[in-house]
Amino acid sequence: MTIKEISEALNVSISTVSKALNDATDIAEDTKQRIRQYAETSGYHLKAKENNSRRILALYERVDTDMRNNILSHVISAFSDIAIANNFEVVIDYVATKPDDFVLNDFLKQNNFSATFIVGMNFKSRIYKQLRQTTVPMVLLDNRISDAPLIGSVSSENTSAIVSAIKHLNKRGHTRIGLLMGEKESLVSAERLAGYVLGLAQVGIDFNNDYVYYGDFTKESGEEAATFFSETDVTAIISCSDIMAMGLIDGLKLCGKSVPDDVSVIGFDDLSLLKFTSYNLTTMKQKFDKLGQAAFLQIKDMLEGRRAQNVMINCKLIERGTVRDNK
Repeated sequence: MTIKEISEALNVSISTVSKALNDATDIAEDTKQRIRQYAETSGYHLKAKENNSRRILALYERVDTDMRNNILSHVISAFSDIAIANNFEVVIDYVATKPDDFVLNDFLKQNNFSATFIVGMNFKSRIYKQLRQTTVPMVLLDNRISDAPLIGSVSSENTSAIVSAIKHLNKRGHTRIGLLMGEKESLVSAERLAGYVLGLAQVGIDFNNDYVYYGDFTKESGEEAATFFSETDVTAIISCSDIMAMGLIDGLKLCGKSVPDDVSVIGFDDLSLLKFTSYNLTTMKQKFDKLGQAAFLQIKDMLEGRRAQNVMINCKLIERGTVRDNK
């Protein structure tokens, strides 16, 4: 019997099961007892609470029901699967639900966490300045802090991925290429903007700031960007997320422009939900499973005394139907 099997049998989340089995205080008592009773009768051996070396916090920045958290959930799912397979407990929680005086280190200590994996955080997060004070191993998704032996990171090769997208479009005859950015406060956006500037330089195209639109990783910002780009002469646009690319395509249609006949579009992520849409989006594929697995392996290494690392995983261009030759 595993935590995942218990969660499926009782139709509750993995994080709720983990909290119940670890006797956490932030869960309803009746729910806790129902889960613990089922676990015991099903042959699951409850671990002593003081055994905190097998308990990891997966911490989201915020509670979102939009598609951004669906992206992060792919990574957390892979992280949880490998952690559970290695007999670790994983508890999922959110910064946004914590009080204003929330102190991450105190929370980790009070709840017997031996490590934490933080996702969805940008530079404006209220815990960002607390990270260097960590006393347990920590891995950040899409963020890096230098000279911190207990803070590792995992991310995609954001810069080189955008360079590859630029080169692909240029080979198809495009020289007026726009960029639909994500939120300015994130490292991901900065790295993808750097890839845009570098990619243009490598193919001999001058950077034009009028071809850059700053969104926020939502579908709505992609729709808004369509109006901006429809007033330029770009023949192709790279979107820093698939979600924004979907909004962009919808918005361009409303502006009387067809994809790819009038404008080619490349996304970033290769979300599984694309299979159930008609967008047929050409995109840069992030390897969500590998990101989650790499995060856990880093935590495991640090718990065994190894120093934190910055792990970067390459992306792959997935060609579909939203790019055509510009003749």
